[in-house]
Amino acid sequence: MEFKILILCDGKYGDRAAKVIKKKFNGTKIITIQERNPAEFIDDVDLGEQVERDIAHADLLIIYVRHPDVVAEICYRKKPTILAVDFGEGFLRQQREDNPTMIMPSSMCCITSKTGINEIDEYYRHFGYPLFEVKLQNSNGEIPIIREVKTIVESPCGATNVSLEHIRGKPLTPETITAFGLNVRYECREPVSILLSHRDMADSSALLQMISLLDALEKEAPKQFLQGTPMGIYASKRREEYQCPNPKSDLFAEVE
Repeated sequence: MEFKILILCDGKYGDRAAKVIKKKFNGTKIITIQERNPAEFIDDVDLGEQVERDIAHADLLIIYVRHPDVVAEICYRKKPTILAVDFGEGFLRQQREDNPTMIMPSSMCCITSKTGINEIDEYYRHFGYPLFEVKLQNSNGEIPIIREVKTIVESPCGATNVSLEHIRGKPLTPETITAFGLNVRYECREPVSILLSHRDMADSSALLQMISLLDALEKEAPKQFLQGTPMGIYASKRREEYQCPNPKSDLFAEVE
């Protein structure tokens, strides 16, 4: 039976995610509802008959809508739901009182563990925290070449896969990984957060993906990551940066 994902947006975010997700889940549909000023209070939200039908037929909702009142109304439908816009923990707690089968990740590429919600876990088998599989040439030599790299899990905005061209066939050096991270940052389509700017979230997403890639590379060529080696120093620095409350890197400051 086809797994049906419904992406709801208001025209700003979600279109590229729909294209990427549809490659793995063909039963993906995106609908755009009226954009409303997030600061405007809406007492009575009318989603419309077509939207209601689409919600009823979906197995999983992914919401990129930026108005909290509209989002709350959709959540009342009690469908397994991923909130792609971060409205804060207070909003999440309130909505989960009516719909416990919903989550609000800090970003759409940072989920790493099972949620216990079957529909969401099925989605996160393919999208979320990026995981890589790499193959190196001359892994016992001076500087290996990254012969092949593919994603097992990718970011839904597509930034992961479109950035792989920056590392295929390139030497395993800090410069190569930095080029990958900078492109992820540029391609990032992470939605807004009430706490962080888009730039902050793009920085965090790029660092996250760089670290996951470094983990895969270190597993393949551990000698290249020994303490004191260029890659060892580089990987340690990136992991240290990601432990900060608002992860960002000096690498990105250079391109501001």
